[in-house]
Amino acid sequence: MARLISAIEMVAGIFLVLIAALTVTEATLRYALGMRIPDAYVGATALQGIAIAWGIACTTWTRRHITVDAIYELSPRGMQKAMNVFSSAVTFAAMLTLMIMLWRKTASSLDSGEVSADLLLPLWPVVAATAAGIAAASILGLLRLGRDILELRTR
Repeated sequence: MARLISAIEMVAGIFLVLIAALTVTEATLRYALGMRIPDAYVGATALQGIAIAWGIACTTWTRRHITVDAIYELSPRGMQKAMNVFSSAVTFAAMLTLMIMLWRKTASSLDSGEVSADLLLPLWPVVAATAAGIAAASILGLLRLGRDILELRTR
């Protein structure tokens, strides 16, 4: 599992590097030479969505997202385990719903032939890559939920 999470983090990190490179290059070209990269804004937005989706997949498994855990820390161990199950169930349900909607959006983008403004690149692969990240989050959320249920049952 550690290798899978590491690979997912690598995917998210690569997309963050691409966003930074695209943004710096676009800004440099625009201000230094008065030129622009076609579809740079669309590209950066697409890359950002993909990076966020794959980042969510990592945090779903590792629970490294932002939390406020004052009540959790003060609760007995059994209550903490129950809270973990509840939060994992909510996270899984949210990711599953988002995944379904993103795959529907992928299908509608493919069917409608949506393209970018300048280069006329199809947009469905971007939505599909984002949906794949959320699908990974859904699968990892289900695995996390199963793990939390097992921990709850073992007192």
